[in-house]
Amino acid sequence: MGRDGSPLRDRVIFVEGAPRSGTTWLVTLLATHPDIAGVQAESHLFDFGVDRLFDNIEGRDPVFRGLQRYLDREEFLDLVREFCDGVLMAMRSHVSPDSQFVVEKTPISGRDGAFDLERKREVYPDGWYIHIVRDREAVIRSLMRAPWMPDRSYAACAAHWDGTVGRARETLGDLPRYLEVSHEELCKDPAGCCKELFEWLGIEAGEDVLDTVRILSREQFSDLGAVPPSPGRVRGFRSRLSKARANFQRRSSGGEGQAADGVAFYFVRALHERDGDTLRSLTTPSLEFLYRSADGDLALHAEEARAALVMLAEDTFARRYVDERWWSQGGGRAVWWSSAPGKPLVTIFFSAIGGDATRVDFAIALDIENDLVRRATVISAGPLAGRPIVDERK
Repeated sequence: MGRDGSPLRDRVIFVEGAPRSGTTWLVTLLATHPDIAGVQAESHLFDFGVDRLFDNIEGRDPVFRGLQRYLDREEFLDLVREFCDGVLMAMRSHVSPDSQFVVEKTPISGRDGAFDLERKREVYPDGWYIHIVRDREAVIRSLMRAPWMPDRSYAACAAHWDGTVGRARETLGDLPRYLEVSHEELCKDPAGCCKELFEWLGIEAGEDVLDTVRILSREQFSDLGAVPPSPGRVRGFRSRLSKARANFQRRSSGGEGQAADGVAFYFVRALHERDGDTLRSLTTPSLEFLYRSADGDLALHAEEARAALVMLAEDTFARRYVDERWWSQGGGRAVWWSSAPGKPLVTIFFSAIGGDATRVDFAIALDIENDLVRRATVISAGPLAGRPIVDERK
């Protein structure tokens, strides 16, 4: 297939921008349209994905350059396009299978010698490139607070904005499908700006879509973003996880708190991945499932309780969310306390927003007994399929 025969030819939208410029927010607003599939997560396809393949065929390493002997550059670009299309179509199948367009965003790399934009242009010459530009001073102030910036001095943050914005304009600016969007103008009139973008893309947007844009535009979708962990933090996390796994399999003396952490970790992951077998394996034979909601209460036991847990996972995570947040008691780490000797309690909170402007919120309290969940109490603010976000400003 390659570039000419791509199933996503003329159907890929790239949102570009310096970090802290509103790329996450813009992708979320664009993905409200039923013809556009997108998620908040950054793919890093071109700066932490196919970049090594490009380095190989371009001979940027004195040793690892064997792809030059296998194929020429045009063949290589077609193969990279097929892979990237596959990634984006997989995302679309999870989010909005019937959409025509897919939208991707990864902030422009600020590394010296980065080639993410140049390579993206080669692989997607038919792509739509929306470059959101935020006031330079506002971005600098935001970057100076960002913990993932290696140098948070004013000069370094200013150079970061200058380099990324300048490179986007230089690399992509002459493309017929390149458009700059002002972050400040988008803030003033999100629905009006998005309507213009939809028209530029050649898709119609009715008032229902624009109403969803208006509602979601008032949500805060990003603060400082993900913080790349240092090697020391990674090692520390792996060490704690290894201990949690060991305690999960065999509780050691005085290690009940770590065991509870391990159960909560695996429980949350199994929920998110809709892994019914793992959910069942993490529970006692006499599991209780208590569900509290505005529609009524429910109490189930044993196998019915396990089936209800699996249904909770299926109903909640059968779709992807544009914004997804998890909390544990204690602000980022599962904290346990004994409701009875040997029975720690872990509390988990989940909140998410769908691209259709519906919200899902629930809390789960897990009673842990002998490294297994004995009781799961769920408190839901509404149906798991999502409830409308009330626009109190109307």
